[in-house]
Formats: sequence, structure tokens, C-alpha cells
Amino acid sequence: MISEIKFNGYRFFSNDSMISFVADRRTKKLLSNSVLIDNRQVLKSVAIYGGNNSGKTNLIVLMKKIKMILSGRDNVAFNSRIFNDSAVIDLSITFNNRDGLGWFKYEFEYDNYKKEFLKEKFSKITYYDVGYPNENVVLELDRAGKKLLVYDQDKSSLLNVIIGQKPFVYSVRIEDGEFSILKEFKESIEKLSNSLTIIDLNNFPFDNTLETFKNGTIEKQKFITSFVKHADLSITNFSYFQTQLSSENEKISEKALRDFEKVTDAFKMVTAYNKTIVPSMIFDSAGTKKIEAIASYIYDALSEGKTLIIDEMDNGLHFKLSRAIVSLFNNIANKKAQLLFTAHDLLLVDCGNLMRKEQIYFVERTKEKAKLYCLSSSTVATGGIREGDELIKRYYRGDFGYVPSPSFIGELLSLSK
Repeated sequence: MISEIKFNGYRFFSNDSMISFVADRRTKKLLSNSVLIDNRQVLKSVAIYGGNNSGKTNLIVLMKKIKMILSGRDNVAFNSRIFNDSAVIDLSITFNNRDGLGWFKYEFEYDNYKKEFLKEKFSKITYYDVGYPNENVVLELDRAGKKLLVYDQDKSSLLNVIIGQKPFVYSVRIEDGEFSILKEFKESIEKLSNSLTIIDLNNFPFDNTLETFKNGTIEKQKFITSFVKHADLSITNFSYFQTQLSSENEKISEKALRDFEKVTDAFKMVTAYNKTIVPSMIFDSAGTKKIEAIASYIYDALSEGKTLIIDEMDNGLHFKLSRAIVSLFNNIANKKAQLLFTAHDLLLVDCGNLMRKEQIYFVERTKEKAKLYCLSSSTVATGGIREGDELIKRYYRGDFGYVPSPSFIGELLSLSK
């Protein structure tokens, strides 16, 4: 599970920014929304709100880049130079894979134009009930300063022969030899990378569900079918037929799924409405298809302890369905999965019944810069919101940043001339 992500110099976010999953221990409401891991109280879900083009999707893209870096990909491009983007991005991620190894923190400074790691630091952290945490530095690399320390052993003489296009542990031999001591770290960041699942509900991520019904476990298939039936009471079954059903002259309406139709046997996924069985891809609504697609990822997150990251969580789904998904992650029965999502509709969350203040973030865009801040960052004395306060009214009033108030009357009048 992730506890913190900090970054500086990424796209529109030119200042120090942070997404924190650390729960405020002083809050006694909605206690099931967090879980205690090695003396660290960690939130199970975080929501990011903001207007169109404010930068929310940029944060999801950032998570994709982090996943690439952690998996050992090289030539990762964080910035595009379009808006005078910074050449160097600073980033750190603190995490715990719940494998008994405890908390780790990986920090790096990356030159986006040269595609090179300038600095890296990996630490193992022990949190105590009282007092400051103990941070044990495992690896510290600084190319400009010609510094390489591995558990306080000076390896600086080797820097000239080690490439900097990948994280250090992917650039040296870890299996044996003098850097084998870093094997635990490499396995930890690989495991973290594999635990990050990133989907966009605009693009109907249906392949995982299809693969489950072709080759997955009966348990996972039953979970998806039950999930779909609870989301749409008119559905009596959702399953996979070995024989493709005839679709006559019907075609998939969503453009995002048309190529999917050509390269897969997606038409073998069928939905039963009482005694009528139809190809899901054609006859189910867009919202139902999204539920059918997302159900498999939710199962993976809850059963395997993954962090599910969803862009446009409320896209095409009834707000009660979206709230039910958030509630699933916040439930006391969930001990190991996390949810990070972007959305527009504040009916999804409120700081009275579903989310705590520290679980709600806003992105505010001004000209060419974006600011990310948490609802809990302002105290009540300075105008911040109370737990259970009327979040929606204050949001629409503009208390948490710019809220669009479009009026297209001028355009309408111009057509009547």
C-alpha cells in the first residue's frame, strides 16, 4: 500500500505537491476508512476533484510513469516541453507491500530531456507510536556529486560504468556479486509496480474481464457475475459462451470498443435478461459495460492487495454505483486494497458519511500552473471545512477553487439574428 507520493517539476504542477494516504489519527469518524500497517495508519481511498482541464488526468498519467519507472523501463518521458516544462522532476514514493519487510521510500531526481537518473535514494523506514521515524538509507546515488553509497559502503568508483537510463537496481547485476545486498529492494519496487493497476473508464478496459471468463478461476468469475447483477437488477446472468452469438446487423456503438471487436472473441460474453440471452458488447448500455469491465479489476485489487487507480470514476456510472465502489474499498472487511480516483461529481463523496477530509483532494488550475491541495490542509479557523460540513454547497460557492459558471446565452442569441 502507498502512504505518500511527493513530486516537483511535473507538467503544470511546478511547486512541491503531494498525494498522501496517511490518515489523521486524531479523526475518530469513519475509522474503517483506514488500516494500521506497521504503526502507520493508511487510508484505503483518495479522491481527486477539479474542473475540466485542471490537471486531474495528468496525475493519473504520473502514476503510469511511476509504474514504468518501478518496472525498470527506460526513456520514460514525464514532461513534453510544450508549456516550458521543467527538465528535472523530483519524485518520491513511500510504500509497504505487506510482505513483512516494512516501509520503504524510493526517491529520485530524473532529467526528463536526457532520460537519465541524476539522483536516487532508497530507505527503509520504521515508524514508532511516539517520536520520529527511523530512516535507514540503503542506497544513495548522486551522479553530479560522484557519490554512490550502498549501506554506507563507498562504491563511487563504479559510477562511470553504470548507465543512468534506468533505476540503479536495474542497471547492475543484483542476483549475485557486490550488489546482491540490494535484491530485497529490487523485488520490493517490482512488487509495488505490479500492484499498481491503472484504468481509464473512457476506454472500456474490458480485456481483463474477458480473460477471466476464458482462463480465470471460478471464484473470480462468480464475483464478476454477482457484481454485475447487483449493479443492474434487470440482469439475471453474465457469462461466457464458447459459441459466439449471432449479432445480425447490430454493431458496437462505442468507438473505443470497435477495434476490440476485431481482435478478440468479445462477442462470446453474453448477458441474460430473464430468458433472453444477448451479446453484452452490443446490447448492454455503456454504463453496464463499464461495470462489467471494472468488476475484474476490483476483484484483483481486493483479493491481491493492489492499488486501483481510476480516471473519470463517475464517467457513465450512476453516482450510487460509484459510491458503492468507494464504500467497498472503505469497508472494514478490506484490509489491503487501495483506491485512487478522479471525478467531477461531488455527490460521490461527502465528509459526513463516506469520506474523511484527508481523503479528498482538489486540483486548481490558474493560467499555466496547477495546484494540488487536500481538503484537510486548511484549519476551521482559517476557513477550512469541518467534518460533516456541507461540502457540496461550499464547493459550488468556489471555496475550493474556481468553479465554472458557463452561460451560452450569447451564442444562442447570435443564432437568432
